[in-house]
Amino acid sequence: MLTNKKSVESSLLNRLLTILSYSLLGLVLSYLLFSLISYTLFPSQPPHNAFGMIPEVRMPTFADLRWVIATGDCPININDIYNGKSVGCDPYGRHGIGYPPMSLWFSRLSGVKGAHTPLVSLSISLSFIIVILSQLRSSLRSGWLLIIVGSLFLIGFPVQLGLERMNIDILIFLLLYLSTLIFSFHAVTWLFPLMIFVIALKYYPFFAFFALTLKGLPPKPGISYPAPPWLILFIGSCVGLALSLPWTTHGGAAPVASGGLASHGLLALGYLNNTFIDKFGLLSGRWIIRALFMLKIISLVVGGYMAYRLRLAEILSKAIDVHTSKYSSTRLPADFFPSLIVSMTSVWLGCYFVTNSFDYRMIFLFPVLIFIARAIQLYPATRMMILQRRALICLLISMLASMVIQFMGYAFKDPFTRLGSDAIAEFILIPFYASSLFIVILSMIIMARRPTPLLAQLAESGEL
Repeated sequence: MLTNKKSVESSLLNRLLTILSYSLLGLVLSYLLFSLISYTLFPSQPPHNAFGMIPEVRMPTFADLRWVIATGDCPININDIYNGKSVGCDPYGRHGIGYPPMSLWFSRLSGVKGAHTPLVSLSISLSFIIVILSQLRSSLRSGWLLIIVGSLFLIGFPVQLGLERMNIDILIFLLLYLSTLIFSFHAVTWLFPLMIFVIALKYYPFFAFFALTLKGLPPKPGISYPAPPWLILFIGSCVGLALSLPWTTHGGAAPVASGGLASHGLLALGYLNNTFIDKFGLLSGRWIIRALFMLKIISLVVGGYMAYRLRLAEILSKAIDVHTSKYSSTRLPADFFPSLIVSMTSVWLGCYFVTNSFDYRMIFLFPVLIFIARAIQLYPATRMMILQRRALICLLISMLASMVIQFMGYAFKDPFTRLGSDAIAEFILIPFYASSLFIVILSMIIMARRPTPLLAQLAESGEL
């Protein structure tokens, strides 16, 4: 009798949580659609509550894409703009360029005009939201956790910042998604021009294709390539870098953030450093920064050791296998989701360890975020230890918290008051899951490189 009562209570709780999760997703989508449509219909004077959760950082509507289109549509020679000799048609009156020249050349070749910016931005934004929802589609009937995680991701600071400015990272997210799909279909020849274009738009998608090169493709009978896939990926990456890297040291704005509430990264200390020095003086401020940097190193070590010791990559791989089995009757390749996680997460990891990265690059963490939640949801079906489940919960909470904690920081006017929330994310949360994800992705690449047993190969090819 007691067991039946607990079962009924558990069922009612799950139903309540499911209703709440659907309601949250509906509210989030309504807010984003209202904001995007308002920006599209009223580009010069949008309603004050459009993207009203980030009023401190709002810029002119779709500012980043507007800059690319306006500058690309400028009759002045692009080389003069690139070399800083002319302001060109920059609506903000800045010298140099904020994106590699390929962005401006593509904008000019496409024939898109400045007046088209709102509609182009809306189309890209809706495509991004549809891709996110399609990733959640198979989870809508699987429980409330993934719906809540997806909702918090969409309402998080990185997504709102990217959509509000229509940063080119949103477009790169979509192109990487398409690139990974093409890669999973073994169509590396078709992938070659696309990867050159994506890397040329901004150099850091190189990290995604480099990770896919290391991961490799599972053998598939009956497919031949004009060259080894790894060589095609390597050459394409080098060509893309050759088109984008000169911008980083010649004329354009540096592709890194100086550090602050809208940036993160292993070396993103500019805002904190200046604030502590202003508040405590040069000597004391530097000692505080050194102590906090040591805390960041400790968080990196703890996160990495946890992922390695508890073999979180194996748990995540099992969750991916369960999710992939739902698509066994479709033409979606079995290697798509592992490749998607490896490529997208590698972009963020590369930006974190190599640059001082803006927060909107956290959008590339979406695939791994969803599958971490999926792995937690599948417990105890995957037979993971309770300690592994708790580690995954810590990982999930730290990732989501780092995506929403910026709202707390911008809620305060005093720069020093903002330090509390910013320091939690910068020195504890982000380094903790950065090292964990690095170990997870590295382990997934190593597992993918292991030779597949003969019986498994025959089963995959249909000969068994």
